[in-house]
Amino acid sequence: MTRSIPRVILVLVVLALSAGLVFATKTCPSCGAVNKDSDKFCKKCGAKLPDAPPPRQPTTPRVSGSADVSGGVVRFTSDPSGADVAVDGRNRGKTPLALSDLGPGRHDYELSRRGYRPFIGEFTISGKFGSIVVTTEPVGAEVLLDGQPRGTAPDGGLAIARIPYGQHTITARLKGYRDAVKIVDLKSAGPVGVTCRLGYGKGWLVVKSDPSSVNLFVNEQDAGKTPYEAELDPARYALRLRRPGYYDWTGDINVQFSESTMVHAALDRMETRKWPLLLAAVAGIGAGVGSAFMGESEYARYVAATTPPDAAKYRRSTAAWDMRRNVALLAGLALGGAYWVVRW
Repeated sequence: MTRSIPRVILVLVVLALSAGLVFATKTCPSCGAVNKDSDKFCKKCGAKLPDAPPPRQPTTPRVSGSADVSGGVVRFTSDPSGADVAVDGRNRGKTPLALSDLGPGRHDYELSRRGYRPFIGEFTISGKFGSIVVTTEPVGAEVLLDGQPRGTAPDGGLAIARIPYGQHTITARLKGYRDAVKIVDLKSAGPVGVTCRLGYGKGWLVVKSDPSSVNLFVNEQDAGKTPYEAELDPARYALRLRRPGYYDWTGDINVQFSESTMVHAALDRMETRKWPLLLAAVAGIGAGVGSAFMGESEYARYVAATTPPDAAKYRRSTAAWDMRRNVALLAGLALGGAYWVVRW
């Protein structure tokens, strides 16, 4: 019995110390006395005690995320990404994730990732649905609805059912062709037919003119003469057709994917005012020919002259007519050239 008394005392001391640690955790910075958390001043020396430490925050962060509903497509995102997505208790994949096979009504979802507390939310899908039949030119293009693949379009078209009412984007894609994009506003059960024509990458421009053999300029670059045919990138082009004696023809055209753009330009003839040039050219050449005859006549007299004064006179006369001949012929030829070159 006497030996058990010290043991009881030791147990009581330990319990007292433990209770003191639990209920008195503030230590006075002046005297070192232990005080309760609720005390503001030391019970021994009266010094001001430090404030109590803030409550301990959870060490495990929570996943943040959202579910955005657009028509019948639900897109799940999370921070950090790569979280498991469970919809109505069924695992559907990892974020970012888009689902289009969910029925109308309210749905619960959970985003979970190892090392994070899960995120729990809900969303609602409206209950009006329709269908779309997509045909493509050429056949066999891949069809995407709101960015999600839905298969390839056969000869009779691809039928897509259970599409919620609202605006949707249909994209047709085929290797070697440019994508065709159509916006469809689904307002009825349908089916609604949509045709997507894929561009091959280039178009054709064909230019003919009246009269033909006219100088053609494409975006102010010399492209040769009409008729003209070339394969061009789809874009808007400025055309100019030019020929002497005609007014210029100008116009803008759009070259489309896999289509031929035809242009038939009729140029208007200018009002001619060049007849004076032609008449002056004929007169000049005629004067030159007449002066040549007169020069030959005077030269014959010069040769037949019997006295030095007569020879000198006919020599000067011959030289004068030769000068008139040269001037008249040059003027006639110049006016004749101007008749063909000048655009009036």
